[in-house]
Amino acid sequence: MDIRCNKTNCKHNNHYACKAKEIHVAKNTDCQTYDRDFEKSSKNLQDVSKNMFEIAPEIGDFSHDDKLCVDCYANCIFNKNGKCNANGITVLENDKIGYCGTFMEE
Repeated sequence: MDIRCNKTNCKHNNHYACKAKEIHVAKNTDCQTYDRDFEKSSKNLQDVSKNMFEIAPEIGDFSHDDKLCVDCYANCIFNKNGKCNANGITVLENDKIGYCGTFMEE
């Protein structure tokens, strides 16, 4: 499964790739797996917006093995009995926690 994440200050984020063993998406589409890594401060994270056209951010391997479990409780077309069956998901940035950007209302 292809898991991309824009929450660069999450302990599971490795160059925009999520390396969590399992992911939980809440009914409101929040990523409940997000766990802030205080070692990743804004000073040592690359600001993509400032360098977008000068340098690309390092990109990690987005693929997970088939054993990755993505629990989903959102009213989404990819939710099948509490499990996400999309080919991949993207977690987007918001103020406090990430949210599933792949969400498509059923």
